[in-house]
Amino acid sequence: MEENEEGKLLIDSVQLSFGQNTVLQSAYVTSYKGKVTGVLGRNGTGKSCIFKCIMGGIRPQNKYIRLGSEPKTDYGHIGLRVKYMPQDHFIPGGMTLPKAYELYGVDFEGLVAWMEQFDCFRNQKAKMLSGGELRLAELYLVLMSDAEFCILDEPFANIAPVYADKIRALINVQKQYKGIIVTDHVYEEILKVADDLFLLRDGFTHQIHSRDDLVRLGYIFY
Repeated sequence: MEENEEGKLLIDSVQLSFGQNTVLQSAYVTSYKGKVTGVLGRNGTGKSCIFKCIMGGIRPQNKYIRLGSEPKTDYGHIGLRVKYMPQDHFIPGGMTLPKAYELYGVDFEGLVAWMEQFDCFRNQKAKMLSGGELRLAELYLVLMSDAEFCILDEPFANIAPVYADKIRALINVQKQYKGIIVTDHVYEEILKVADDLFLLRDGFTHQIHSRDDLVRLGYIFY
C-alpha cells in the first residue's frame, strides 16, 4: 500500500536516560495506516520505553511526535488516536471482560465470534482468566478499538502456538483500517507479519531490509 503522510505516526529524535544510563539516542519509529511495523531488539534496548514515550508513560529528555501533519505533545490527544497494549495486563482484575469492552466501545460478541471459548467468561472477572486467555482478550480489544494506530508489546508472549496464526490473521485484517506497531521476542512471528522492520540497538534505530541485516547487526546468527 502506498505510504500517505497524512496516515503516518512518527516518533523521532527520542533521547532517554536514567541517570548515567542512556537507553535511547535519537531513536525513531514510523507507522503508516495500512502497514504493520515490526520493532525488534534485545532485552534492555528500549523497545517498551519508546512506546511509553509515545503514550506518556515515560517523559524522555527529548522527543518529537507527529500524527499526520500535526506535531503533537498533548498526551490526551494522542491517547484518543493511539491505543497501546503493554507487556503487563491492563484490564483490571476485578472487572469483567464485557465491562472492559464496553468502556473501549468494542463489541464483546466479536471476541466470542473470534474465539468461542470466551463465551463462558461473560460473568467472570479478568483475574479468573489464565495469562494467555487475558492476553488474547486484551489484544482483540486494542486491535478492534477505533484508534488510528495500535501498539502491541509482546502479543505472542504466553500464547499457545496454535493461536499465533489467528493473531497474525487478525493483525492483517485490522491493518487495512489503521497503522499497527508490534514487537515481540518471538522474532519469527514479527518477520511473518511486518511490512516494515526496525531494530533498536545501542540506543539507535536501524531500518531492516532483509534477514541479512539482522545477522550483520548481531541480532540473529543465521
